Amino acid sequence: MMREEIERYATEVLQRHGLFTVPVDPVVLANREGIKVHNATFSDDSISGMVARRGDNVTMLVDQSDPPYRKRFSVAHELGHHFLHLAGDGEIVTQKVDLFRESMKPEYEGNEERRKEVEANQFAAALLMPEVLLKEAWQGKTCIREMARLFNVSEEAMGIRLSSLRML
Repeated sequence: MMREEIERYATEVLQRHGLFTVPVDPVVLANREGIKVHNATFSDDSISGMVARRGDNVTMLVDQSDPPYRKRFSVAHELGHHFLHLAGDGEIVTQKVDLFRESMKPEYEGNEERRKEVEANQFAAALLMPEVLLKEAWQGKTCIREMARLFNVSEEAMGIRLSSLRML
């Protein structure tokens, strides 16, 4: 999927649920979609989250030891998998190393798993930091820290998002 399609889809989802505001609460969105979100302790420390569908039941798990900003991004990332990749029964597990991966590196070309992780990250960024709202808030500001607090995301996530939108 192209970045522009992912951006549009995230915006449509937010508007459909009346959540096109700052800051976006991804847990509220998940709940409105009927997804149960739980904190979890994974036996593998490299796992940050997962989403699983069994019939009409969708459950999301996020690492309970992650800091709040990371958890918010993890929920938004798993929502990306839910909306973009999880059409039927199954599950998708996200490794910590996959969070914030913004673009495909040449060595990953043709790797379906990596493509899905990049798309889920793009969806998460578009969901938590919608381009239109970000551009409105950015007017007259130059402080990433201030923007990160406004959107309730990490400075790292905000920096990546502003850079990807060529606003820096």
